[in-house]
Amino acid sequence: MKNKLLATLITAAMTASLLAGCTGAAPAESAAPAAEPAAEAATEDAAPAADASSGDSGNLTVGFSQYASYNNWRVTNTDDINRALNEQGWKVIFADANDDTAQQISDLEDMIAQQPDYLVIGAREQEGYENVLQEAADAGIKIVLFDRLADGPHDVLIQGDYIMEGENVGQAVVDTFGDDKEINIVELTGTPGADVTAQRSEGFMNIISQHPNYKILASQVGNFSRTESQTAMENLIQSYGDKIDVVYAHSDDNGIGAINAIEAAGLKAGEDIEVFGVDGTKDGLQAIVDGKMKATYLCNPFYGDAIVDLIKRLEAGETFEDREILQGKLYTIDNAQASLDAGEGF
Repeated sequence: MKNKLLATLITAAMTASLLAGCTGAAPAESAAPAAEPAAEAATEDAAPAADASSGDSGNLTVGFSQYASYNNWRVTNTDDINRALNEQGWKVIFADANDDTAQQISDLEDMIAQQPDYLVIGAREQEGYENVLQEAADAGIKIVLFDRLADGPHDVLIQGDYIMEGENVGQAVVDTFGDDKEINIVELTGTPGADVTAQRSEGFMNIISQHPNYKILASQVGNFSRTESQTAMENLIQSYGDKIDVVYAHSDDNGIGAINAIEAAGLKAGEDIEVFGVDGTKDGLQAIVDGKMKATYLCNPFYGDAIVDLIKRLEAGETFEDREILQGKLYTIDNAQASLDAGEGF
């Protein structure tokens, strides 16, 4: 497992130049061709892509439903998708549900009534969308899910490999501390009920469970929010104090919230408690440079060009049976400053 993970990191590191300036999606996991190099995304075990140029995608109406825009990752993600869709000259119907599943379902019903050609959906959680997605499918609307799975019919799902993200962070923890002493970990999770949250936990435990000297003291919801994560970490410090060696944060915002709580308690992040995150934001990279965060794993927010490519491929008649994967990379003190200098982070 460790060799496999290291090979994955080496492959991802070789593609870092594609992320410079944060103008496109990271390269995809396999070799199916994409319409635009900065937005490659390939289906696992899929047949070669159809020629996207053979489809007529010039006059589409696209409903874009985002579940929230309350942190830097999600704001960057929203802006990038809106940019890419609008650059095509398509009519875009946009709605932000403000972190409310019921509101997002209502937004989708409003979009369906306007008879778009496509729905592009960043769902808040997995459950609860079955009826509205079936309604869209019955109306002949094609459905592109991104970042998170939602139960119900859809034509394609594109997201990061969240289990792999958790595995790489887990391996970074093991590489930092080894197997010689007991290491106590607290976990700050993402949105409850979202597949990304469950899978980041699963991947992390895939690695940690192989090492009996590592123990999860507690998990609390951070909801990908600095404020909520700071409060959760304050509670964990009150409960466990100096027993905590590691924070596994499901996002850099969770991690920075934890750092704020650690410092408010008179402790030193990076010395008394090591913080490991996911996202690869500029703030996360800077926290690594400042010695307050040990590592973070890139979860690419730049879905826009890849989604446009998928829509063109659907217009050309291509079908998808497996999810599309956007790749990431591990940031540590060895590459954080150089990555910031190269324009990485968001």
